Amino acid sequence: MEELLRSLPAEALFGLGAVIGLGILARYAGLWQGQRASPEHSTNSAQVAAVIVDPTALNKATAAIEAQTLEAIHFRKSTERAADDFGDRIRDLTRSIDAMREELIRRGR
Repeated sequence: MEELLRSLPAEALFGLGAVIGLGILARYAGLWQGQRASPEHSTNSAQVAAVIVDPTALNKATAAIEAQTLEAIHFRKSTERAADDFGDRIRDLTRSIDAMREELIRRGR
């Protein structure tokens, strides 16, 4: 191993040292960030605990989402009905136009 390291050029040794140093730096920076993110350092931990302990807010949010979901389903169904009605009207208009065209052809105009 020593012979292999001695045979490497100085640039390669410098690059190897820099890569190892960056790896160690990233590891310690990650550990430091992890310690800073602990619940003792978080200002929101008390608010989160209050929401977890008090289920009324969760129940209200669930009811609101259910109501919104039902409204979205109703809107989708009414939109589908309107699109079907629109399609029926276009089909009727097309038939009327075809009948008028055939009548004009029959009269020779």
